[in-house]
Amino acid sequence: MKSHIIVYILVALSALSACRNRDAGYQMSHEDKQAKEMMQGIWTNGESSDPAMLAKGDSIFYPDSASMPVRFWIYQDTLYLQGKHINGYKITKQAPHLLKFLNQNGDEVRLVKSGDKTLLTFFNYHVYAMNTFDEQSQDTIVRTDLGYFQSKVHVETTSDQVIKSTYNDDGVEVDNMYLDNVALVNLLNHDKLVFSHNFRKQEFQSLISKDFLEKSILRKLYFTHADDKALYYDVIIGIPDASTSYVIELRITPDGKITKKLR
Repeated sequence: MKSHIIVYILVALSALSACRNRDAGYQMSHEDKQAKEMMQGIWTNGESSDPAMLAKGDSIFYPDSASMPVRFWIYQDTLYLQGKHINGYKITKQAPHLLKFLNQNGDEVRLVKSGDKTLLTFFNYHVYAMNTFDEQSQDTIVRTDLGYFQSKVHVETTSDQVIKSTYNDDGVEVDNMYLDNVALVNLLNHDKLVFSHNFRKQEFQSLISKDFLEKSILRKLYFTHADDKALYYDVIIGIPDASTSYVIELRITPDGKITKKLR
């Protein structure tokens, strides 16, 4: 008899676990539509009354032009947000004008719905990349055995997006968008262009793991020194707004031969 009870308990726990770990597609198709309807509108921080998020349709927007909107649904008293990752936040209380949930650290977040339509201006924006207007230029005169060369480097953003997840003041994961860079290197001898190349991070994939490369941007490329035969540059590829990076030494000869190695 006891063995039968144990079996029943194990089956029940297994069913409960399976229910809790349904995939996102199942959760969305079985979402709590009434709870989602109550979410619609502008929500402010319960402590400061600052705008925290706007729930509109299937999406949540943040009052920050760098944070991308995410899809959301509510399933079994859990608020799910789908950006680069899917995160679930346990709802501890939900009412028409009050929402409480636990953030990533287990701290309770208290949001209050606002009827102040002027707060919509905080959400009336296009999402911009954190480094949209970043540019770098370097112009250097270099001496080699083959004569004097002018090294010109210009680094600017491309349209290639890299998404980095971080946490906002409420402890909720948000996605910030960055743009990858391209670095143009021109070498001139007596004002004659003898070498020109656009360097992108993909050209260094033999030295950097694919997973890291996908999460990183080409941050910088700059001239460091020259010897009798070549010019040397440092290429920095790293996670946006983080200290984690690779430094690659780039060697370019005036006749256009390129070698790369990790520093």
